[in-house]
Amino acid sequence: AVVVESALILPVFLIVIFATMEFGLAFRTYLTMSSAARDSVRHAATMGRDPEADFQVLYEAMHTLDVVGGGNVSKIVIFKATGPDSTTASGALAACRTASVTNLCNTYSGTGLQANPADFGCGPTALDRFWCPSNRKVAVSDPPDYVGIYIEVDHQGITGVIGMTRTFSDEIVMRLEPVRT
Repeated sequence: AVVVESALILPVFLIVIFATMEFGLAFRTYLTMSSAARDSVRHAATMGRDPEADFQVLYEAMHTLDVVGGGNVSKIVIFKATGPDSTTASGALAACRTASVTNLCNTYSGTGLQANPADFGCGPTALDRFWCPSNRKVAVSDPPDYVGIYIEVDHQGITGVIGMTRTFSDEIVMRLEPVRT
């Protein structure tokens, strides 16, 4: 009787254990991605007009995600927000989720996420040419300029029992730090 009961309960017990483990790892991926977005937007806000601003922001995000194992980054968007409540979910910024848009955003995916500093600098073929850091308004006398970061991460389940494959995303907007000129 004990063997029969064990045979009935063991699969349910194992599914609960694997589901708990999968959920925990997915939650860790989400928290890591969210933390990387916060760290990156803070970094972008302080970098302001620095020619390497986008490179440094990408480096910060990738470093945070790599250290903790935050999943596979599919894209990072650095965008010009119109205010603290701007979002890439609608309006003109929606196009930024698929490609860079002139004077609006720089979208990085694939090899752009592994670029080196020489690939930046607002030149005609530079990765950051669409919303060049040198055009960002950081003077105290300027109207405020906001920068936003959108990060999208793919999470793959490790057990395969539940088949958990999810895409997590987060975006945060912050005002660029004013600088006296």
